Amino acid sequence: MKKTMLFLSKYAHFFRKAFVTACYHSLRIMPVYIPDALLPMIKRFNEGAVLENLTGSFATKKEKRTFLTAVEALKKVKVLIEDPKEDKDVINYFRELTGKPYPHLAYFILTGRCNFRCKYCFIKNQEEQEYNEKDMTEETAFKGLDFFCRIIAEDSKQFDLEKTIVFYGGEPLLNWSVLSVLLGRIRAYIKEGKLPRKTTLNMVTNGSLLTSDMAKILKRHNVQVSISIDGDDSATNLNRVYGDGGPVYQDIKRGFRVCKDAGMNIGASCTLSMASISDFNTTMSVLLDECGVTNLGLNLMISGEEKLEEGYSEKAAEFIINAFQVFRERGVYEDRIMRKASAFLENTVWPFDCGATGGNQIVIAPNGDVGICHGFIAERKYFPTSVNDKEFDIRKDRDYEEWSRRSPLNIPECQNCFALGICGGGCPFQAEIKKGSIWALDERFCVHSKMTLEWLIWDLFEKTQET
Repeated sequence: MKKTMLFLSKYAHFFRKAFVTACYHSLRIMPVYIPDALLPMIKRFNEGAVLENLTGSFATKKEKRTFLTAVEALKKVKVLIEDPKEDKDVINYFRELTGKPYPHLAYFILTGRCNFRCKYCFIKNQEEQEYNEKDMTEETAFKGLDFFCRIIAEDSKQFDLEKTIVFYGGEPLLNWSVLSVLLGRIRAYIKEGKLPRKTTLNMVTNGSLLTSDMAKILKRHNVQVSISIDGDDSATNLNRVYGDGGPVYQDIKRGFRVCKDAGMNIGASCTLSMASISDFNTTMSVLLDECGVTNLGLNLMISGEEKLEEGYSEKAAEFIINAFQVFRERGVYEDRIMRKASAFLENTVWPFDCGATGGNQIVIAPNGDVGICHGFIAERKYFPTSVNDKEFDIRKDRDYEEWSRRSPLNIPECQNCFALGICGGGCPFQAEIKKGSIWALDERFCVHSKMTLEWLIWDLFEKTQET
């Protein structure tokens, strides 16, 4: 008699709800929904059960047919496998995609100065008392742009893929004179083919210094402006303040109006403090109705020695999920959850959530130092070179090679996690300042990834029931 041996993949996970079980392979990212009553039978494969013996235990042909249909579906998505070696093959395949640094993203830290002193600023909070970063000069900005162009030109196969340049600070508008001429140089380089045609420009600003003339220039150069705001006046002023401690909310809102009057698509960068997430409807109303954003990023708070409030990670993750449902209805793009939603819907592994991981990012400091992560700009850790180094090879640099492998795919603690394939690993900077290594877990993000995946699985199930 024929004997068909099957095994449960080590990457198989099961989610139960009412009378349904969602069977999910954390690297195939394609849930299969089966009647809950079949789950004990499916799990018997790991006890050495043979398919033919299991099918013989059903009382009716309909039950047997339902079981065999489920088995075939689970084999297709590799929840059930014929050889345990398949698990090694799949993880090795995805691991081989890491370890190949190449930048698609460049941060220009135009100045270390800022007219705000936000209480949770992850850059300022890492600075020593005597730290005093000056503005980037025009010469350094141009050298930084040339450095980026040289590095991306070294791989012709990836050159034409979309590149992003981010203007950052401090407050980048405090160095407007350099920013404005840099925009002109970038436009010229796109025309000359030194930058790909798909080059996106972003600026993260507190918005308080924006003028109508600035907005017109930014719009002409297609700069996506993202203004930092955390909700209403009480939520925003709680953590975002001027250097003298004064409130900033009204000046931030004026920045949104300036952009709106200029006809720009407006983005927002919202750091989710407990004040932001405690009043969901108000925060949503401010972002969508008052500020009129078309895209935004919801950011988890960074914590170092100080602890986040108990339950923060769960409440923030729930806020992001609920917000996404509103954004979906309103046609607003939210970057953090969309990365996971896209990976889930496209059944594609998302190995890196941070631009620096994968070795996909360069950061140019005001003095021309070049590094990987802007979180480390104060201490200059992981800043291996400068814009003056014309021989620097990103593919051979030790720091870039390490960061290019920093993915849940290569972190032992992540291997049994059901969110392995869509997580991306969160923030290495948070992991290091909290636990001493970029390879440690960003536990805020673990919560976010797991809660998001479970929601995506059941949201998809509900939609399949509607059709």
